[in-house]
Amino acid sequence: MKTAITFPLRADEMPKHWYNLRADFPEPLPPPLHPGTKEPVTPDLMTAMFPESLGMHEMSPERRIEIPPEVQDVYALYRPTPLLRAVRLEKALQTPAHIYYKYEGVSPAGSHKPNTAIPQAYYNKRPAPNGSRPRPARVRGVRRSRLRAASSASSSTSTW
Repeated sequence: MKTAITFPLRADEMPKHWYNLRADFPEPLPPPLHPGTKEPVTPDLMTAMFPESLGMHEMSPERRIEIPPEVQDVYALYRPTPLLRAVRLEKALQTPAHIYYKYEGVSPAGSHKPNTAIPQAYYNKRPAPNGSRPRPARVRGVRRSRLRAASSASSSTSTW
């Protein structure tokens, strides 16, 4: 009998929440350190780099964080990605464990990168919970004209 290695998910099995590993650690993680001062970064310092919502996600102790419906709609264009079993790796390791992995090469970018880029774009476009508008992102290695072009292209096809 041949071992099944592909486990396709149905669209209705797509997760509605991100899972936050921070909730499962036996003790809280230390906060990230400011690169200049080496002091712990506070949520208000995180907003200098990220929209307030992303900073709150980064510091959240919650186990599940809801994926905004608008992000779920974009994910649905290329997800769910296939779940595969690594049978040959199991044999090579001589392990009784079943090892699974997600194949993200079916995404438009051919990698896992849209999985985080899409929500980052969403949260950068949305007003902060306090009502303030997000500041333009500073992205190392990307020319501002490319960012503006990407932003205007997304705004013409998106309700974000």
